[in-house]
Order: sequence, then structure tokens, then C-alpha cells
Amino acid sequence: MDKKISLDLAKQHYYIHIPSAQGQKMFSSVFAYDALLSSLNALTNISVYGYCLLPSHIHLLVYSETKPSIWLEPWLMAYNQWHQNTTLETVYLFNDEQIRSVLIQPKYLCKTLRHIHYLPVQNKRCSAPDQYLYSSYKNYMNDQSTGVDTDPILSMLSPHYGQRIRRFSDYMAVNNQKPSETFNEGNHPFYRAYADNAYLTQVRAKYQETLGSASEEEHLKTWHGCLHKLIEINGLDEETWLGKHRHHSQPDAHFILAWLFVTVANGPTYIAAKQLRTDEATLKLKINSIHLHHPAKYLRYIEHSWNPIAV
Repeated sequence: MDKKISLDLAKQHYYIHIPSAQGQKMFSSVFAYDALLSSLNALTNISVYGYCLLPSHIHLLVYSETKPSIWLEPWLMAYNQWHQNTTLETVYLFNDEQIRSVLIQPKYLCKTLRHIHYLPVQNKRCSAPDQYLYSSYKNYMNDQSTGVDTDPILSMLSPHYGQRIRRFSDYMAVNNQKPSETFNEGNHPFYRAYADNAYLTQVRAKYQETLGSASEEEHLKTWHGCLHKLIEINGLDEETWLGKHRHHSQPDAHFILAWLFVTVANGPTYIAAKQLRTDEATLKLKINSIHLHHPAKYLRYIEHSWNPIAV
């Protein structure tokens, strides 16, 4: 009997597995797939990183700004209502007792996405992930657009913008060796979480911390102020400072931006991590090593050029 506890935390990544009730089909037609994806994209408090829609299972990889419990059930109810209105069947599609919401540590996002993309192969729906129509695989290959945010995981696979699709294809060519239970239930003996103990301790310690929307808005103003200041004094474009492009003279420009925001402008690390689509632990290491890679005179010049944004 499974006695693991589901963590219901905001601002975390989740792998969500939704089975149907009694194995019934969730999608009455090809239009049903589009309807479900449209309703998912309409949610403003999540970012979809990946999905696989099997006839009797839904698999999602998302970043949730709020607790999953806030949006998951209403979203499923809305789709179930659409299904009833369309098919005139009075059924409830989902097996609520078997829905699994597994917290995913950021460094395991790529492995989890690969697991999701290989599910059609494991279920004998196709012989390769790119052959299945109802997964996010083709979004990552730039062959379709169904509202998936591909940048976070592609940037993890390669820091070079032009090589990311090729790197993704190579990464997906090798199937996961881990059993499905690792992703369905997580690797933690107590929680449904695919994460290290240290990471779980950190996120649970922040469980009671709250941040008002006005406060976050002010932090974002400061972030954009830092970005515009660096563009002004260095001349490189916005894409370079955000890490989307690499410049030979400033390959770590995005970490200089994070250093300016966190160290000089006293902004919170999690805002910078969110904007640069990386995890906080990695970003802290990069910020702390900035002084090792750039002359102190150059950093002092940036620091003295910074003027706090009036709010």
C-alpha cells in the first residue's frame, strides 16, 4: 500500500500522472486532444514543459506558480464538462484516487521529460517518440506549437541557442534506464518527489514563506532596470544578457546580470533564477564565481553605474 505524501507546494516543478476511471478513453475524437491542450494553456498559473496524452492516461510536466491543488481539480472538471457536453455521456473520466503529483527537482527535469516522451513507445503506440502525435516531442523539434515552454529544458541541455534542437534530439535518442516507478512515485521513501533530501528540506523550509504580488512586481522592475542598465553601459543586446544568445566577449553575460541584480541591487535569488530559467543553487554558485572571471575594476564600474529604479 502506498503511503507516500504528496507535496502541495507553490513555485515548484511537478510530474502529474492522471489515469482514467476504469480504463475508459478520455478522448472521444482528435478534437478532444486540442480541447484539453487549449484548456491547459488557458491556465495562467502554470507553465507546461511537456506532455503525453495517451487514450487512458494524461502525463504532464509543469512548473506551478501556485499549489497544484488550486488548479488541477477545477481544470479536470472543466474538461470533463466539455466531454459530457460534446458526447452527451454522463460519465466522470478520471480516477481521482490514482492521480499522482510528483515534485521534480530542477536537475531531473530532462530525465523526466524523456520518460514522458518514451511512454508511447512503452505502451506500444509507436516505435520511436517522434512518431507519436499527441506528445510535446515535436514542440521541442520546432515542428508544432501547442503552448509548451521549451526554453527551460533546452537551455539545460545546451547553453548555445543554435545547438539546442540537435542536443535535444541526441538526448532523446537514448531511453531512460530508470523504472517507471521512479517517475510515477518519486525516489524519496516518504514523499512523492523525485529529488535529493537536501532539496526537499530546502523547499519545505520555505513552505510558510509568502510573497505579495506587489512585492514581486517591484522586484521585476528592479530586474528590468538592471537589464537595461547593462545594455546601456555595455552595448550588448537583450538576448545576450538573458543568456539566449552567447557573445564571444561576454559568454557569461546572464550571470553578470544575475550578479548585479542579487549582489548590487539586493534582489532575491529566486527572481533571477526564474527569469534565467535555472535553479537557485546553480545560480548562486555562478554569482559567487563572477569575481574569479572578471576584473574587479570592471565589476566596480558596473556597480557604480547602477542607480536604483525609482518606484
